[in-house]
Amino acid sequence: MARTPSAKPASRKSAKAGTTVTKENLQALGADRLADLLVELAGQDTVLTRKLRMALTAAHAKDKLGKEIEKRLRTIQRSRGFLPWDRIKPLAAELDALRQSILDDVATMDVGQAISTMRILVELAPSVYERSDDSSGYLSDVFREAASDLGTLWGRQAGRDPAVTVRDMLTLLDGDGYGTCDHLLVSCGEALGKPGAAILRSTLLARLRDLPASKAKGDYRTDIARMQTVAHLKDLADAMGDVDAYIETVNLSDHQSVSIRDVARRLLNKGRAREALEWLDRETDATSRFRWENDDLRIEACEAVEDRDQAQSLRWKVFRERLSLPHWQAYQRHLSDYDAIDAEEQALDHIRNFPARGVALSTLLEWPAPEEAARLVREHTAELDGRDYGTLRPAADRLSESYPNEATLLYRLLIEAVLDRALSRYYSYAAKDLASCRMLAPMLTAEDGIETHEAFMSRLKARHKRKLGFWSLIGEH
Repeated sequence: MARTPSAKPASRKSAKAGTTVTKENLQALGADRLADLLVELAGQDTVLTRKLRMALTAAHAKDKLGKEIEKRLRTIQRSRGFLPWDRIKPLAAELDALRQSILDDVATMDVGQAISTMRILVELAPSVYERSDDSSGYLSDVFREAASDLGTLWGRQAGRDPAVTVRDMLTLLDGDGYGTCDHLLVSCGEALGKPGAAILRSTLLARLRDLPASKAKGDYRTDIARMQTVAHLKDLADAMGDVDAYIETVNLSDHQSVSIRDVARRLLNKGRAREALEWLDRETDATSRFRWENDDLRIEACEAVEDRDQAQSLRWKVFRERLSLPHWQAYQRHLSDYDAIDAEEQALDHIRNFPARGVALSTLLEWPAPEEAARLVREHTAELDGRDYGTLRPAADRLSESYPNEATLLYRLLIEAVLDRALSRYYSYAAKDLASCRMLAPMLTAEDGIETHEAFMSRLKARHKRKLGFWSLIGEH
């Protein structure tokens, strides 16, 4: 039978698409075929077998799911073999899937069972850490999430005695040697309520009173105990959204100055900008560790109290100190068109004369003011550091099309910084920079007195002829 014009053969692309492993293509196989494949694979993969068993339990025997998860967690807890690096991520993925199942599936059937199972997961952490290297942080992330989930589940259990929540929480916090419960208390606002918060606060304050004062510099054990108790009081204040309790706790601390920024941030969030400014005014050059961050808080607070002149003055100050373009742009947005013209020239002049030439170069290119950037390279080549490859190489790449002389100067700085120090592990980068110089060589102009590529190569060979590892990379010996 003749084919009608509209009946076109299936394209090769669509045929190939049907063999790609996607959800839609697998659904087309049908349930029976997929079930056969999964049964076959499960016989070869114990991890897949466990996942399938959990999925079947969740679908057909949800009331038994908590016990199944608990059984698996107990098995992991009893294990003693060391976990090599390539097993950390799969284990973390399995534990996270179990955590999510407890929170989403078990809790819908029995919150009490979910609480019991999630607590087992949280308490599993030490035994897992002791036989593994969690430098990646995969496991710690899962355990911290589980601790936060436990606090959430406590809040979902109807009629739960706040005193029991306080007791259980303190048991976990006091026994936590790995930071697993760092986020537990903050998630417990609903579980504690005002009665539980009052019990916990009085308990922690009593502990703080009973702890000895730090006797001397380096009395770490006493200092740590006090700092941990203060940290718990701060977390409690955050859990209850009580900024005044947070401030009272800071006033009990031996290190109030480090909390200036935290207090100001919380006061701003509560719309108490004038009080935030009063706290920021406590800052001194000797005590501030977060001066730049505090500048932004101060600007935000000044805007909130409608002191826009002071906010503008601070933006200009921050720009001048560290050439922060976001602060310049915010400053510029608050100027009239007439004032903005003069301010822009003043800002550019400040960048031109900024003593950290690499920072100035990056800022001019980001502005963007490429002509000014090229001028800076020409006039201050000797003040640029060839070791600053994170600045100079992107700058050279940006300038290479329109300013080959200046780009070449930067590439040469990078090359010589490597060769002068015989940094053999960076020879491949220097070779690439030399290739860039070779490519730009035909475009060089003598108007700035720049050394020709041939003269540069002769000087380089004379000075570094023994660095055979470098010359072998560019095919010269």
